[in-house]
Parts: sequence; C-alpha cells; structure tokens
Amino acid sequence: MLTNAIENSATTLGVVAGTAIDTRFGLDFLAARDIRGVGLSLSASPQAQTQLQALGRDALTRQLIDAIAGLHEAGAGAAMIYCNSLSGAVDMDAVRAASPIEVISPLEVYAELTGRYRNFGLLAANCQSCANIEREILSRNSTAKVIGIGNLQIVEDIEDSVAPEMIVQQHALDDLAAALTKSGVQILILGCTHFDYFYRELDRHCDGIRLFSPSERMLQLLCARLPRVA
Repeated sequence: MLTNAIENSATTLGVVAGTAIDTRFGLDFLAARDIRGVGLSLSASPQAQTQLQALGRDALTRQLIDAIAGLHEAGAGAAMIYCNSLSGAVDMDAVRAASPIEVISPLEVYAELTGRYRNFGLLAANCQSCANIEREILSRNSTAKVIGIGNLQIVEDIEDSVAPEMIVQQHALDDLAAALTKSGVQILILGCTHFDYFYRELDRHCDGIRLFSPSERMLQLLCARLPRVA
C-alpha cells in the first residue's frame, strides 16, 4: 500500500526538523525509499533546539509555519515535522490551518497508539518533549500510564556519531527496556527522530516490550493524502 502510494505520487516531501543532522536523517529516510525530499532545520545544535522550545508557543508556531512555507516554495508538496520536540511545542492545529501543503507530525501517530495500548514507556530528547507527548497520549486515553525519560546527551552522542551499540551500553538503554517491562509497559516509544539511529541495536534487548519509532507510520499517513498521477 505504501509502495503504491509513493510510486503513484509526483510529490516532493519536505522535512523540517530541529537540527541539520536530524533533517538529514529525515531526508535519508525518504531517499532510502526513493522519495524526493527537501529539508530545513531550525536550530544549530540539540542544546539550541531545547532552548528554542522555551520561546513562546505562538512565536515558535509562527516560525514553523514560515519554515513550511519555505519548503513549499522550494518545491515540497507535503511536509513531515521530523522532530518530536518541535511538534509538541507548537500549536499543530494552527500550523496545519496556515500551511499551503499537507503536514504531519509524530503526534498523529501516537494518537493512533492510544487505542491499542494503556501502559507506555517514552524515551525523548528532553523532559519538555516527554511532557508534551504524555499530554497528547492522556488527552486521548485518560486511563493511560506513561513512564517518560528525557536525555539530551543521547541526542548529542548521536550527532557526534557514537556507535549505536555504545549508546545503548553507555546510557543503559538495555537495562531501561528491562525495567520498563517489569513495570508493565507494553510499548516503548522512541520519542525523538534521532533515535532511529539505534533502533535495531536497542530492539535486540526489548524482549516482552514493543519498540516503536513513528517515522514509517508518519510516511504512510502522509502518502495516503497525496495526489495520485495517472
């Protein structure tokens, strides 16, 4: 279904993320699926991205709207907000209403999960992002339980090209997965698009718990909205 949607679409997808590396990850994700992409980043570093979230919600929302307009001018016919932190820090309803193209964020994917799971684990780039994702989950499932952790150092290690196995080991992510399983968590959300970087390595340690990254489902949902060509 996804393959057909991509093959029958003449649309270039825009990627807007926090840092240049996160944007590149998004463009690489699209390129691996033979999808044309154009990217834009809002911050110079992970720390700057965290500080960006301290802006007023309205100001950051306007900055994202302007970024999407820029992607549209560069040829994008739809856009992925390839950043959990950014998605949770803005008014996404206002972003969609003001954007000339289709826009999707990881929060739409998490909304789907709330009907299937009750006990969530969440690993995010920072505690602000954890809180925003937790709020989204609880707004749709008031009985949900979320155990969240924010760790910006993991993001910085990824940007420094530390090997995935070293990241899992140094940050005890294998132990985290085991502890969450004992706490009854059913699904561990990687609430930062950087974290696809070590998905396969961490998944090896996730017996009894589902490891989830939103990227693939985001693309599926967005491609389902794209115009088809004859």
